[in-house]
Amino acid sequence: MAMFRFKLETVLRHRVMVEEECQRELAKGLRHRMILLGQLQQMQQTISESRRTLGDGLVGRVDMSQVADFARYSLQARQRAGDIVRRLSAAEKSIIDAREKLNKATRDRKALDLLKDRQRRAWQTDQDRREASAMDEMAVQAFDRRMLDGDVD
Repeated sequence: MAMFRFKLETVLRHRVMVEEECQRELAKGLRHRMILLGQLQQMQQTISESRRTLGDGLVGRVDMSQVADFARYSLQARQRAGDIVRRLSAAEKSIIDAREKLNKATRDRKALDLLKDRQRRAWQTDQDRREASAMDEMAVQAFDRRMLDGDVD
């Protein structure tokens, strides 16, 4: 029996590969964003813990070096947090771009999938028609043989 062959199968495979690459790029961007958010959250927790520690140190005799250390740390942490926020913003932009590329790649692949399905249905309809025609021909030949043999009433 004949098999369906999609003439653009190579193009379809390429589009699937492009779509998968876009998925990997999006996952990479999402993972990078998650790492940055984790760093920011960790930094905020550390600052909160340092504030509590400093607050406990302000009871009774005040250690000015501890206050100065906290002030320096706080300034550095804010600068690092600002840097992380800028990197997070860039990561968000790259995620948006990656999503747009993935959407386009998915649309392109689905268009070829639809074309393949449409061509397969047309091919199957043609195959069914040919089989029916062949069966009709075989029935006519069988009837003709029976007529020649005198088996028909």
